[in-house]
Amino acid sequence: MKLGAKIVDGIFLQRPNRYLANVTVDGREVPAHVPDPGRLPGLMIPGRKVRLVYNPGPKRKTQYSLVLVRHGSIWVSVYPVFANALVKEALERRDLPFLNGYQELASEVKVGKSRFDFKLEFEDYSTYVEVKSVSLVEDGVGKFPDAPTERGVKHLQELIELRREGHRAAVLFVSQRSDTRSIIPNDAIDPKFGEWLRKAHAAGVELLGQNCKVTASSVSLKNPVEVILPG
Repeated sequence: MKLGAKIVDGIFLQRPNRYLANVTVDGREVPAHVPDPGRLPGLMIPGRKVRLVYNPGPKRKTQYSLVLVRHGSIWVSVYPVFANALVKEALERRDLPFLNGYQELASEVKVGKSRFDFKLEFEDYSTYVEVKSVSLVEDGVGKFPDAPTERGVKHLQELIELRREGHRAAVLFVSQRSDTRSIIPNDAIDPKFGEWLRKAHAAGVELLGQNCKVTASSVSLKNPVEVILPG
């Protein structure tokens, strides 16, 4: 997946709030939208190289969106919606072996008071899939979330209920960076999410993981990675 039509280089300066960054582009300071409202620890460090999509418009407050951060020798995507788009592309290509064999695919499916990213219709059952974007990685271990997520807990509770009703249910963690070898719940940041993730696993909700290949201009799914639930 290409990042955008026009991509420019910048240097990260500071982050006044969750959705805004100050960066330098061609020697001048400009504001940029930050698509990921998480804390992004270890990434948003002053002086880091970043890549931005230049996309001005009459309804936009900023002309730039910050999409990649340079972390050592790799690029890291900080655009969560890419995770859903990558999964959708892979599903449409029948390129995710653990979710192959479906007959119909729907996105943003409303169930009760929530929406799930995907619903796959198989011959004898339905499968609901919720995608979570992972940006925090330490020593090859992805950790989700990087900030407390009530919405994430609610999704787990509803996936458990769907599983009890006889549906197949799964959480697919997508780490948009290449150095992720496994993914675990970030119990130190959100113990409630970790608690419910373990309950979901015990109830039969599948826990799936993927890392990504990220270049200076594109993001693509790379390899499956294991989701581990520490005892």
